[in-house]
Parts: sequence; C-alpha cells; structure tokens
Amino acid sequence: AASAWGFECLPALHAPITLVVQYETSPSPAALTEMQKELNTLLQKANRRVELKRREEMEGSDAADLVLVKFRGNCRMETAPIFLDERGPLAFTHTMDGEVLPFSEVLCDKVRVAARSAMHGGQMAEGDRLMGRAMARVLAHELYHIAANTGKHGKEGVAKRSLSGAQLIADRLDFDDHEALFLRGKSAR
Repeated sequence: AASAWGFECLPALHAPITLVVQYETSPSPAALTEMQKELNTLLQKANRRVELKRREEMEGSDAADLVLVKFRGNCRMETAPIFLDERGPLAFTHTMDGEVLPFSEVLCDKVRVAARSAMHGGQMAEGDRLMGRAMARVLAHELYHIAANTGKHGKEGVAKRSLSGAQLIADRLDFDDHEALFLRGKSAR
C-alpha cells in the first residue's frame, strides 16, 4: 500500500545508513563528532554504519537507505540551569498504518535536561561531548524501531523503553544481541 509520502514500500536498512539531518540549533563540533562516533560504535554490533549529512548536502545524491532526522530545540549543552519538564519521550519515529517510517525527531531540550541531570564534577567541562553521546543513543534507539519495523522495545540496553540520564552519558551502553539482529533488518513483529 502506498503511504502519504508516496512510497510503495519501505526498503530494509542496509549499511551504510544515511541520516539526513536538520537542526533547529546546530550542535557544537565536539557534539557532532561524538554523535557520529557513538552511533557507529553502537551499530557496529549489527555490522552497520551511519553517515550524517545535512539536508542541503543531499541534492543529487543516490543514497539507498535514508532516514530523515529532525533535531528540535537547542542541541547545545548549556551551563545555565534548565527548567523544563523532562517527562515524556526524548525522541519519536513516525508511523502510518502500523508501519514504522524512516522519519524521526529528537527533542534536544529533553535530551539535554536528562543528560545534564546525571552530570557531576568534571563532566560539566565535557558537556558538549556528552550531549553528542546522549543524542547518538537516543537516535540509535529510534533506528532500532525503524530497522525492526516495530514500536516494541528491548529489555536491556539502548532499545529498552526508556533511558536514564546516567545511561545516556555512561562510558558504555550497547544493544543486546537480540536487538542487534533487528538492526540488521530482521523484523521484530
């Protein structure tokens, strides 16, 4: 069945995945570097890799596996206190007629609040890098939904229902083996 976007069916994700990104407020260079590095580290278990490209860089491109990602809000770590209700999702992926579409939105303000709530001491000096790590983990979670074509969550790691601020900035967080299979394009339904 055709969707409102005009696709007859959505392709399975295969390496490399091109993330076409759009930012309301661009992350710092340190955050972008860490986000790319962490995304590829997380997806390595599934033998996948990602390339981030701004929307304007895609003109004339013939990339096969595209995921459109909008980063809403302020994607920079701020040193001033943040007063924002952190309840609710940190990101979401669009669906239509039970199908998961390759269109995600990351809510940077909520990610920033969650990450900052777990930071202490010297971590504040690495705020931009930790923000990049947090955004990567939130985005990897959404890529899991897209690759597995499911709204279901894993029991552990990046694919679980919710991630704490501490998990978003921890030195290590991974997909478990079961969810890594779904990142290879195996349906979780």
